[in-house]
Amino acid sequence: MITRIWKFIRHNHALCIGALLCVAVLIYAYGCQSKVTSILFAPNLVNRGELQIEVDTFIAQAELKFADLNMQDQVKSSLFNTAIDFAQGGNINPLAVAVIIGNLLGLGAVIDNRRKDGIITTLKSR
Repeated sequence: MITRIWKFIRHNHALCIGALLCVAVLIYAYGCQSKVTSILFAPNLVNRGELQIEVDTFIAQAELKFADLNMQDQVKSSLFNTAIDFAQGGNINPLAVAVIIGNLLGLGAVIDNRRKDGIITTLKSR
């Protein structure tokens, strides 16, 4: 039996190599997931689902950054509009000035708290 197989392989070696290559390609195509390098961790390979999670994370972070930029532009706009009203000799709305001052104080408090949180985290890690 084995001699017949070897005889067939010797006479049809190209056909056998082709069959083995077909089997290898089928195993690769059905058994291995396609992978690319990660956006976050360059040496790591990720599949399609993991890459989609990374992209969604980036999109969410970008949306948060845009919202922050919009808020900053809104504060600047309200400051400039108040300054223009004052320069034109119009009445200043005390409530609007109070809101702007409150926003500036709140922004300062948030920045100060984040700085303190960083210091506390550094001290705790030691």
